[in-house]
Amino acid sequence: MFVAVMVTNILFSQNVRIDAKLLNNTASKVELRSAYDTEAPVYATLDIKGDAIAVRAEIPQTDLFALVFDEKTKFLLCLSPNEKIKLTIDVANPLHVPQVSGSQSILFSKQLTDLLLSRQDCLDSLNREVQNNKTQIYFSSFVPSFRTYIQSAQEADVDVVAALERNDSLVKLLDQCATNGVVNKKMADQFMYESIKHLKLMKNYYATFTNHLSTVAENFDINGLGKVDGYTDFYKDLSLFSSSINEHNALIKNLMQDYCDKVASLLSAYDDQFYDGKLDAPKAKLNFCNEIASIVFQYGPAASKKKSDIESNSLLMKTMGNKIATDAQNNIEKIVASYQKQFNEKNEQIANQSRSMMVEHKSDLASLMFLDNFSQDKALQSEVITALHEAYPEHALVTERYNKINNPQFRTSEGSIAPELEFSDPTGKVRKLSDLRGKVVLIDFWASWCGPCRRENPHVVAMYAKYHDKGFEVFSVSLDNNRDKWIEAIAKDNLSWPNHVSDLKGWGSAAAKLYGVNSIPCTFLIDQEGRIIAKGLRGQQLTDVLERIFGK
Repeated sequence: MFVAVMVTNILFSQNVRIDAKLLNNTASKVELRSAYDTEAPVYATLDIKGDAIAVRAEIPQTDLFALVFDEKTKFLLCLSPNEKIKLTIDVANPLHVPQVSGSQSILFSKQLTDLLLSRQDCLDSLNREVQNNKTQIYFSSFVPSFRTYIQSAQEADVDVVAALERNDSLVKLLDQCATNGVVNKKMADQFMYESIKHLKLMKNYYATFTNHLSTVAENFDINGLGKVDGYTDFYKDLSLFSSSINEHNALIKNLMQDYCDKVASLLSAYDDQFYDGKLDAPKAKLNFCNEIASIVFQYGPAASKKKSDIESNSLLMKTMGNKIATDAQNNIEKIVASYQKQFNEKNEQIANQSRSMMVEHKSDLASLMFLDNFSQDKALQSEVITALHEAYPEHALVTERYNKINNPQFRTSEGSIAPELEFSDPTGKVRKLSDLRGKVVLIDFWASWCGPCRRENPHVVAMYAKYHDKGFEVFSVSLDNNRDKWIEAIAKDNLSWPNHVSDLKGWGSAAAKLYGVNSIPCTFLIDQEGRIIAKGLRGQQLTDVLERIFGK
């Protein structure tokens, strides 16, 4: 009797034991609760003394639980009766589990968590590398400084051209009002009024150029920026730009500096004499006009002759400067892209490995904790949930998910593998959607009695003719219930592809129910792997998507 009682206790024991070492713990109590059922009892409560806990609890079945240190700190785990688990928990970071033994589910959870977290670790590592990359640092410093420089240079050039336009006006005025640089006394008033206006504007416009040289250009030494290895062509362009813009600026200074200095002195004298009334006398006015004419006669024609050269040089400097700035920005983007490529490759590797782990452990209830990490992978979700439903048909979370994946909206959402279609064609031959794997396929729900469908058919025919040789197929599912009318519509609309199927049940079509079709025309575009990539494509939308896939 004693032996029988002991055996019975062993066979029906539902105890679970968790021995955990705690790192970075500040909590004074821990509870073992259901991970999702707020109505379930608290299975164990334990005061924490020291850096370790020993949790003992009776659990009814394999399920998802949480060690709750406080409402914000929960450690999720899948437990089964009679397990004896040893682990180390970092309470400050529950996702970090340094060590675990005694449970395949928890070991799987740790391995998959570590794998998923390695994505962020990789990203952080590459971000540090790109931030410390000397070439990236160089160009990231160069671009804003150089853009400021060329923007200032371009603004200065615009005003230099405006100053030269005022000079052209002065030369023209001189031709109208003077002979051999001597102003006609009858035109003194006109000459004085208009020349002073143009001289002031010319002086102010030229000041933009001198301000650029004394502030921005003086503080930006192109030749003193340093270099990084491997960009010979870039530095050749930069050197050529530097020498060219220096020559350009020298030409402007040679033409305009003395000219505008004398203009400034002349304008200062004008202000003094005008406000003192010294220019009221005709002779004094004429003498001052001749001073203006002398300066314009000395400098103006030469400046006018060089105006087109300065304009063309300015445009060239703008083109060269913008190209260098763009090239520098492109260099930054190439460096960042190289790190992005590394991350993408690592991310793809992690995605493939984690997906493989999910498939390998698809019947493990712990996989339920990770499904939301694969929300876009409808095929994986379906595979895992189906396997879990077979293993845990009564589990509330599993049942909820199972009902969801068997909803037509889920089955036919973008990213899902298109459900199999297997129906007879007009000759009675069974045609299967899966037989077209490897092709891009348009699943087209239509009917002979559907006016919009018939109006859309010519466009589908055109797309089939254009892209069939590149791997495009059409799988037409008719919601007809009259075989003769179905066949007649196929012939009349020249639907030349062979894949026409129907169970001739109209709106009772099993295919329509499977795909959740409640109006037609209705289309689903699937890729070479049978995955739904778009829905509801008609007319130009269908054309645009096929052009992106196959080209124009």
